[in-house]
Amino acid sequence: MGHRLVADIGGTKVAVSLMTADGILKGSTVKPTEKEDPEILFALFISACDELCVVAGLERAHIDGIAIGLPGIVDREKGIAVYQNNLPWHGFPVKDRLMELFPSAEIEIDNDVYMAAWGEYRQRSFHRETMVYLTLSTGISCAIIHEGKFIRGAGMAGEIGFSLAGEESLEKHVSGPSMEGKGQIAYCNQELTLQAIMELYYKKDARAVAIVDEAVRALAREVYHTLLLLDPHTIVLGGGVFNHHPPLVAAVQKELSTYLQHPLFKGKEERIEASRHKGEAGLWGAFHYLSKREGRLEIVSDL
Repeated sequence: MGHRLVADIGGTKVAVSLMTADGILKGSTVKPTEKEDPEILFALFISACDELCVVAGLERAHIDGIAIGLPGIVDREKGIAVYQNNLPWHGFPVKDRLMELFPSAEIEIDNDVYMAAWGEYRQRSFHRETMVYLTLSTGISCAIIHEGKFIRGAGMAGEIGFSLAGEESLEKHVSGPSMEGKGQIAYCNQELTLQAIMELYYKKDARAVAIVDEAVRALAREVYHTLLLLDPHTIVLGGGVFNHHPPLVAAVQKELSTYLQHPLFKGKEERIEASRHKGEAGLWGAFHYLSKREGRLEIVSDL
């Protein structure tokens, strides 16, 4: 039985899992990210992989696939981490370096949002459907999948954080750090966290409600335009903010319903769903990348 290593490497943690080819989880580990030295970060990742292999009684030669989700810009074909704002890998040849250590493994890397989107797409057993995965955490972005393939445009499709929301970009308006910053100003408390703001929101504190409602309106408008443009079967709301605060998904859905009054669109807010894999969406997406790479998804015949 083949074994695969799947990873989600972000600005705060390196999450790695060992799985069998049929999706059985054999072990997982999470380590704090190295943010300064590219070689130390690579060594950290390899040590996490080796740790899982040792526990499972495996050698590197037993690994037949490795897939990694990374933030920022990735050259998927060459396997290069081109630029990551919160990681020290700039032009780092991830694939070549891994091939030296795991010669039997197929290596895949991609942007972490795309990995998470693929995990959600396959979890729903989609094949021909159109799905948008919108992630809200430190930033905001989305990935679009149509009939088993990503729509990447010329390379920057889905960067909705740069959309305009009033005089600001959407990311400055509604991201986790943005909401946190607005709360710190509103409460005159520089130590206030987004979690604390959300707890106040649940208690219907007026200042917290104003901050969150403003974000919900901006997000609902963005989702509204996405619905009109793509008419997807499903829009999944994921990322740390939505995953930790499911009521926000319902709030966006409710706000969206007020915009969909035309008979042609009424009720389409039901297409909004929360992430099913939550924080593990990227790991499951990485697993499915190795099962069937984008563009080679086997579509089951309906004949």
